[in-house]
Amino acid sequence: MTDPTSPTEIIPEAKEVRLRLWPAIVIVVVHLSVSLYTLYFGATNAQSMVGFIGAPILALLLLAVWWLAASRAPWRSRLLGFLLVVAAILWIVGTQKAHNPMLLLAALPTLTTGLVAAMLLTSRLRWSLRKWLLAALVVVCALGFSMLRAEGLSGSLTPVLAWRWSPTAEELLKAAPALPATEAGGTAVLPAQAGPGDWPAFRGPSRDNRVTGVKLSTDWSTPPRELWRKRVGVGWSSYIAVGDYVFTQEQRDEQELVTCSRAASGEDVWVNRIPSHFENDMGPGPRATPAFEQGRLYTLGARGALQCLEAATGKVVWKRDITVDAEHGVPGWGFSSSPLVVDDWLIVYTNGGDGKSLICYDRLSGNPVWHAGRGGGGYSSPQYSVLEDTPQVLMISDFGMQSFAPETGELLWEHPDQAKTNPRCVQPRVVDGNAVLLGTPLGIGARMLQIQKKDSVWSATEKWTNTKFRPYFNDMVFHKGFCYGFDGDRFCCVDAATGETRWQGKRHGGQVLLLADMDMLFVVSEKGEAILIPATPAECKEIARFKALSGKTWNHPVIAHGKLFVRNAEEAACFELPVVP
Repeated sequence: MTDPTSPTEIIPEAKEVRLRLWPAIVIVVVHLSVSLYTLYFGATNAQSMVGFIGAPILALLLLAVWWLAASRAPWRSRLLGFLLVVAAILWIVGTQKAHNPMLLLAALPTLTTGLVAAMLLTSRLRWSLRKWLLAALVVVCALGFSMLRAEGLSGSLTPVLAWRWSPTAEELLKAAPALPATEAGGTAVLPAQAGPGDWPAFRGPSRDNRVTGVKLSTDWSTPPRELWRKRVGVGWSSYIAVGDYVFTQEQRDEQELVTCSRAASGEDVWVNRIPSHFENDMGPGPRATPAFEQGRLYTLGARGALQCLEAATGKVVWKRDITVDAEHGVPGWGFSSSPLVVDDWLIVYTNGGDGKSLICYDRLSGNPVWHAGRGGGGYSSPQYSVLEDTPQVLMISDFGMQSFAPETGELLWEHPDQAKTNPRCVQPRVVDGNAVLLGTPLGIGARMLQIQKKDSVWSATEKWTNTKFRPYFNDMVFHKGFCYGFDGDRFCCVDAATGETRWQGKRHGGQVLLLADMDMLFVVSEKGEAILIPATPAECKEIARFKALSGKTWNHPVIAHGKLFVRNAEEAACFELPVVP
C-alpha cells in the first residue's frame, strides 16, 4: 500500500494547483520596461533591436524555462502547454508570406504578457478550468495574429502591421490607371541643362538638401494647396525635378520602372520598363534616385541595372549590370545608392568590397573608367565635395571614410572606422570647407574630421565625437555653424564646432530640407507630416504642420519651383507652397 504521506506521490491534476508566479511576473515586467524604455528614450537601432527583438525572445526563453522547471504546474500541463505555445508560434509564422517571422516582433510580447497576466487574474480558479482558459488564450492569440501581416519595419525597427485581407500597395496599383507603354510614350520638353529652381539629383543640385532662392509663408492655418495626388509603384526612390517635369523610380508587378511625369498635373509622359523585382523586410522596389545631366537621365535599379536614358523620351542610351562590373551579388537591402555625375563621369557605389566598391563610368558611353574603394556594408551614396580647394568624391562604408579624385579614382585620404555593425547610410557633410561630419549608428555616434593637405600629403584627424548623435538613414543639413538631423529618429541640433548637442526635439524620423534664405527647416516625418522648424540652436519649436502623405514615408522630399513633391511606397502628391510676396 502507498504511504499517503510519501513526498514522492504525484499530485493529481484534479487537486488544487498553486503556480509559482513571481518569476514569470518579474520576467514580463523587466521585458516590458526594456521595450518601453527603448520606445520612448532610445535613439539608436541597436537599442530598438534590444527592445523589440532581443527582449521578447529572451523573455520567451526564460518563461519557457520557468514553466518547465519551476512553475509548479502538473507535469502533463507543463508539457502540453509548452507544445501548444510552440505550435502557436509556428502557426503565426506559417501563415505569413514566405514564412516571414517579422510578425513575431508584435506577437511574442502579446502572447507572453497576456499569458502571465491571465495566470495572475485566474489564480483563484480551479486548475481544471484555469488550464483551458489559458489554452484558449494561446489559440485566440495565434488565430488573431494569423489575420495580420507584417508589411516591413519602421525606422525604429518596429513592425508595420495590416489586416491580411487589406490590399497591399502593389494590389492597389491594379486599380490605378494603366501606364502608357514606353514606345507609345510622350516627349518631355526639357532644358539642355538643369537651372535655378531645379532639383536634378538626389538631395538637390549639391546633394546637400539645401534649398535657396525660396521664401515661403509660415502661416499654414490653411494648409498648402494640393495640386495632385496619385498611386505610384512601390519603392523608396525620391523625385528629381527639371523644368516642368519630375522623374522617379517605381516597381509594379515584375517590372522596375523609371517614370517621367508633368510637374503641374502628375500625368505620366513616358515610362521606361525593365523586367526586375526586388523585395526584402524593409519593403519592395527600387531605392536609388535618378540623376539628370545635359538631357540624360542616370538610374540604378535595386538589382543593379545601371541605365542611361534620354530624359526627353525614356529611350535607353546604354545599360550596365553592376553585379557583373563589381563582381558582387545584390546586397540584402538591394542597390540603394544614387548615381553621382561629375563632369563627364558617372560614379556609382557598388558595395563590391575591396577595390571595386566604387566604379566610375564614362557617362556618355557607359564604358568603365576606374574602380576603387574598400569596404561595403552600406547604402550611402557617393558625395562630390571640395576640400582644401580640391574636388573629390567622398564615400562612407563599413571600412570608414575614403576620398577619391573624380577623374582617376586616386585615393586622396582615408579614415578607417571598421565597426561591422549597422550599415552606413547617411551622406557625409562637408563643414566650412575643410571638415567632414560623419554620421554613424549605434554607440559610434557622429564625428567631425579635420582634413588638411600639406606638401601634397593629406591627413584626416578627429576633431570631436558625439556618441549621442547617431544618424541612421536620416540625412542632416548644416546651417550657420550648426548641424540639424536625427539621433536615431529624434530630431536634434548639434554645434559643429564642439559637437555639443544643443537640443533634442520630438521622435518622428523622416528627412529634413534646409530653407536657407528663411533660416528654416522643412521636415517630412516618417508618418508623412510636413513640419516647419526654425533653424536656430536656441530651441526646437514647431511653427507649422500638415499631413502630406499616408503610410510609411522614407523618400526624401523635394521643393522645386514653388512646389513640394513627396512620395512613399504607396502614393505621391504635389503641393503649391505659399510664397512670401
